[in-house]
Amino acid sequence: MSAAADDLVSELLPETLDWERLVRSYPLPALALAALGGYWLGRTRGGAVVSALGAFAAAAAVRGVNDALGDEIL
Repeated sequence: MSAAADDLVSELLPETLDWERLVRSYPLPALALAALGGYWLGRTRGGAVVSALGAFAAAAAVRGVNDALGDEIL
């Protein structure tokens, strides 16, 4: 898991919950819960999620172009 995703999960869940141990102990229920959560999120907030991901991807592409060119072009 990436550091950003780990930070997000740690921020959302209580500190006393050892979610990494739970996922290792119960991988299939954890996967099912993640799939149901993703489905619910997509059904209820799909447009906002796609918009946010698009903005994130565009910003990352601009950073990549600027880094490759060595100057802030975009």
